[in-house]
Amino acid sequence: MTIYNRGYRSFICLALAVALGLFGFGCQGGVNTPAPPAGRTVSFADDIQPIFNTRCTSCHRSGSPTNTILGIRMVLTDDRSNESIVGQTSSQRPDLTLVTPGDPDASLLWLKVSSNSPPVGATMPLFGQRLSSEELALLRDWIMQGAPDN
Repeated sequence: MTIYNRGYRSFICLALAVALGLFGFGCQGGVNTPAPPAGRTVSFADDIQPIFNTRCTSCHRSGSPTNTILGIRMVLTDDRSNESIVGQTSSQRPDLTLVTPGDPDASLLWLKVSSNSPPVGATMPLFGQRLSSEELALLRDWIMQGAPDN
């Protein structure tokens, strides 16, 4: 009887842990689960811009079809990215802000890279692998820290 009870309790604990998301399974409830907070100040130049350079600038750059044909004003190259997204309204949905300092859940950029069902358009990056949990954590922490241009 003791073994049965121990096994049953283990099963219940495991089921609860999975239900509560205590295991980092990468995707729960339609949103990618980022890694735990970095615990340090995130640098835009050293942490965020390299993500944009690797994952975003093939489409989000001046003169790209994304800008010229689709009319999406977000330019994520070194010289324009911060001013292009922080506090700027979306050209797709003017009621949404691309990056709302201090609030990732009100930031369309965050929703586009972290959600399986963003409020407008497709999950980004459109042509490529989703951002890793580390990249998501850096982006979320940067927004939470006020989206500084540091």
